[in-house]
Amino acid sequence: MPIISNEKRDARRTQILNAARRCFLREGLHATTMPDVIQASGLSTGAVYSYFKNKEDIIQAALKTSMVELSDLLQPILHTDSPLPPGGLLCQIMEAIVRFSARDGFDLKRLALLGWSEAQRNARLRSSMGTFYIAFRNDLAGVAKEWQRTGIIDSSADPEDIGKALLALVLGFVVQAAIIGEVEPETISRGLHWACRASESGLKGSEAKDG
Repeated sequence: MPIISNEKRDARRTQILNAARRCFLREGLHATTMPDVIQASGLSTGAVYSYFKNKEDIIQAALKTSMVELSDLLQPILHTDSPLPPGGLLCQIMEAIVRFSARDGFDLKRLALLGWSEAQRNARLRSSMGTFYIAFRNDLAGVAKEWQRTGIIDSSADPEDIGKALLALVLGFVVQAAIIGEVEPETISRGLHWACRASESGLKGSEAKDG
């Protein structure tokens, strides 16, 4: 029996996962069958089952692999001694997501929506996704603390609140891009800038009125 190198094994695994992703986006998670994935992969039935025992394993692997790869891509953006201000940071994160999610034959942003839906009924998947998003949110809160240290934001702000708000904006961008389209990272950055300015103006006007 021929020995397969680690590189070849990894390539075949990716081949199967990408075939599954195309099937999921075309047919949906539940309508897609193992024969669909096998046919789309171009591999034999035995080869596919030697990597994944069932469709559940493929769903878990497809989403978890994407989350790990995206996390690795975002780490240099989130862990730096001189983080960009909020608008610039969000723009950089979203641009990275756009580059990462565009694949040959499918878009990972749309797959993320399928994963979020499936996580509502799949405790194992919900746990995996929750771990990823909590870590992401904590990283964003860490950036907020650095903004406080350098005077970009008020020292009285709660970094955890800021982390939650920034994550909401990132996830909202993914939803808009996947369903509606016509939204760019720069759009969100500009919108955040003007929303913050409007908020500051409102606070100043309220303080002047109270005074």
